[in-house]
Amino acid sequence: MKRLPFELAALSLSEVGSKLLGLVAITYLARTLGPEGVGIIALGTAILMYGSICSDLGLPILGTRSAAGGKINIGSLRMKISSARFLLSVSVALLGSVLLWILITDTVSRDVAIFYLIGLLPASLTLDWLFQGIRKIGTLALARILGMATYLVMVLALVGTSNDMLFVPIAWGCGVAVQALFLWLRSQNISPSSPETKHLDSTPIKLIREAVPLGFANLIAQVVLQFPIIYLTIFESSADAGFYSIAFRVIVVFLMLDRVYYTLFFPIISRSVEEGRDVLHRRFYRAIKFIALIGFFLGTVFIISGSRLFPLLFGNEFRASVPIFDILVIYFILTLLSSTLSFTLIALKKEKLYTRSLIIGAIGFAGILLLPLPGDSQLVAPLALVVFQLIAFLAMVRHLQNEIPFSIERIVLLPMLVIMVILTGGAMVMHLSSLFVSIAVIIIALPALLFSIGFNRDDWQFIKKSIL
Repeated sequence: MKRLPFELAALSLSEVGSKLLGLVAITYLARTLGPEGVGIIALGTAILMYGSICSDLGLPILGTRSAAGGKINIGSLRMKISSARFLLSVSVALLGSVLLWILITDTVSRDVAIFYLIGLLPASLTLDWLFQGIRKIGTLALARILGMATYLVMVLALVGTSNDMLFVPIAWGCGVAVQALFLWLRSQNISPSSPETKHLDSTPIKLIREAVPLGFANLIAQVVLQFPIIYLTIFESSADAGFYSIAFRVIVVFLMLDRVYYTLFFPIISRSVEEGRDVLHRRFYRAIKFIALIGFFLGTVFIISGSRLFPLLFGNEFRASVPIFDILVIYFILTLLSSTLSFTLIALKKEKLYTRSLIIGAIGFAGILLLPLPGDSQLVAPLALVVFQLIAFLAMVRHLQNEIPFSIERIVLLPMLVIMVILTGGAMVMHLSSLFVSIAVIIIALPALLFSIGFNRDDWQFIKKSIL
């Protein structure tokens, strides 16, 4: 009997393991530091992500592509890419620390952010990109688990009160350093390149210039994803940023499905492009029906269980995260749907249309944040994130329908309407027995979605063939 390919299984396990370890860490920090402390940590990680964008650019993507091609000497590639990343990381850490020292007056927030930026140095030496390129996914998976386990152990051992907040970025840096060291040691065992391979003769500066276009789409996406934390910290409070951060972290845990889905279906769609438009259309339509089914069903489960999940995991003081989480569930569903569109555009070699869609979505995101909207200001940031993903999704639909006609009404609008009706009906009778009604809603949702999306036996056979 066929089984999942080893690479997919290893990636899935590493994603699940690292996300669960991260969830344990943030649960402990939420109960130890409270909303304000979590908000300060969230601000530091947001600044770290911006620093990572500037220090990585597209170098990891360039390195993975070069390693996968097999034409460049691995030792030469490892040194040149790592040198370029380290040079950028030192520059970003120094410049960022100076700016933070000037701009942030709160000592704790400033010190946490600066220590996170220092963690860019060991992060620049990680070789994830190399092991991904040469398909040593098992080694990469183990490295990720080791790094996250180190972080979790240090957090549990060193962070006991809000006065220990500075140990959180230190623990993160140590976890990354362990991951980098492990991969460097394992890279020594990589078989030498064949005599036909050539040394990479590019200088770090030349590599940086070459990598910038590859990282532009990621730059847009990450700037949008991390900005709500900064927005809430500036215009609201660290506690509001903490409420948002907890809700977003939970969503990120479940978005590991998106990465596994991408790994599984991108090669299938890429092969389909070579096999003809009829094959591409059939496989694309089945893939997006499958992910719509998964997304809407899990979204229903999340909304039903969110009000119980947050007090149980993080304490009663994080009940304010529940409405934020409910909005971010929509972002979760749109992200899964958008992945199918984005990697199909990339398979069709239409990366520019994908990037253009993200730019249009980012404009909508900025508009929501800048407009004085009525209602709870805490909900503006997650709403802006949903608008970003929705506009980008609709833009990609428009571009892709020129190549592959498909019904967005059947795949998105009809199941969305069905779920809204089921959830509304459940809410009206929830006072009778919240547990019974919640279970009934979840049970009813699955067959209703199967019918509304039109997911049939042929679609299921396609999914089984793709996985097994």
